[in-house]
Amino acid sequence: MQLVRAARRLRWALWAGVVIAPVLTLAGVANAWRGAQGGWASFDAGGLPLGSATLLAFAQGALVAAALYQLARLLGAVAPARLFPPQAARRFGRFATLLLAAALVHGVLPVLAAIWLAHQRGDGYVVLNLEGADLLSLLVAVVLWLVARFFDAAAHIEEDQNAII
Repeated sequence: MQLVRAARRLRWALWAGVVIAPVLTLAGVANAWRGAQGGWASFDAGGLPLGSATLLAFAQGALVAAALYQLARLLGAVAPARLFPPQAARRFGRFATLLLAAALVHGVLPVLAAIWLAHQRGDGYVVLNLEGADLLSLLVAVVLWLVARFFDAAAHIEEDQNAII
């Protein structure tokens, strides 16, 4: 029962994240377009044109909110009788896939966009802005995605076993 209560509390925090992620993204981008420095939400274009960086930021904010939504729905299905409901593997898979997509949008796409823009301008060099935190978030997202694939395979095996019995 304690695990179920913890899942319910975490679910409310995730619902808050579903709202906060897009709001922070919007506030940070709005401040950047106004040229405002500081404030409660800031935005760094990372050397990309502001329009391109804005699109990537909105995509990342939407993906993070969608991932948190999937995880909140999963935790809402947790019950004392069944801690891991049948749809949990699918929800966790969607969460992990969306989180991986958000990590790619944040860490990899800006680098690829910077390379492409430098090539278009004819620049001889590109300064890549890829931090250790970006690589770590990408690694964690890949691990969660692989765990989701294992859960999905286990769910299929369980369905097959139940069909035989």
